[in-house]
Amino acid sequence: MRIMKNLQNFLYDQDYYIDIFNNCLHVYYYQELLSLSDEYIELKLKEFILKIEGENLVVSSMDKHEILIKGIINNMRFTR
Repeated sequence: MRIMKNLQNFLYDQDYYIDIFNNCLHVYYYQELLSLSDEYIELKLKEFILKIEGENLVVSSMDKHEILIKGIINNMRFTR
C-alpha cells in the first residue's frame, strides 16, 4: 500500500488534477462551479477555466475541492 500512499501524496500536492475515464471526468482542486447544464459545464480552476461540452452531463459527486462528472464528453477547452 506504500505505492498507493506515494501516488496520493503526488496527486494531492498539485494545483489541480484532471482524470478522464469511462465517460467520467474527475477534477481535483477546482475553485468554483460557474455553469451547469446537461450539455455544458464550466469550472474555475486556479489559472484557467475548464469548459466541458457533452451529452447527458451529470454531477455525480461533489465536494468542496473535488467534482465527478458523468456523461458523454465531446469537447473540453481550457481558457484563461
